[in-house]
Amino acid sequence: MSIFDNMFSQKTKQADKSAASGLTLNKELNNKISLRKEMVLDEVKRKKISATAARVVFVLDHSGSMRTMYNDGTVQNVLERIFPVAMCFDDNSELEFYWFDNIYKEFPAVTTYNLEGYVQNVILATKEHFGGTAYAPIIDHIVTRYGKTDRAAIPTFVIFITDGANSDRAAAKKAITEASHYNIFWKFIGIGNTKFDFLEKLDTFEGRYIDNANFININDLDRIDDRQLYSMLLDEYDEWLDRCRTHNITVQ
Repeated sequence: MSIFDNMFSQKTKQADKSAASGLTLNKELNNKISLRKEMVLDEVKRKKISATAARVVFVLDHSGSMRTMYNDGTVQNVLERIFPVAMCFDDNSELEFYWFDNIYKEFPAVTTYNLEGYVQNVILATKEHFGGTAYAPIIDHIVTRYGKTDRAAIPTFVIFITDGANSDRAAAKKAITEASHYNIFWKFIGIGNTKFDFLEKLDTFEGRYIDNANFININDLDRIDDRQLYSMLLDEYDEWLDRCRTHNITVQ
């Protein structure tokens, strides 16, 4: 049995176990999530990704310009599209969730228990103030938590979505450089028509131990179908895994 066939078998058993435990979503959402999970698994197999387990962390912009998207259902839709990635890679099928503006805040992990209505029931219920856009505080926290305090042999895959340029370029560059020593992959996604000069230079940053990040710009997430989105999310991930191995960074 190949690594990919074994992955499919393990994930099927996990899904059966979840169903037996009564972890159910409404029928429509459940069907969407199941289909999207298969798309992610297909993409993993197509790209021949060599590590099939990871801790998946979703980091989402909470600046003032994002307020409408939190309130009109856009963020909930994005969350439902990202969650299947965690279902495919994470051993507990959980998606760690943070938002950031000038500061950051961790929320309960997204699971099949709370996915439905998560934004309204969990995030907006806190009535937190929407702030500016600073990358360094949340990057530093993730490095400390996943790279140092809660270190693991499996990699951490961070999906980082923002709609605006950051105000702390020097600090963010330092944070990403520090992060390059750990088994943490950063997929930065810029949404909207903003010019992301800082993020566009990620692949050419000098001074990092290895290239640990990739940036994609998507003007309108709703115009990208699920298969295309998952293909873009997983681009460069296996190349990063190879770089880790050649530089003695553990990525089981």
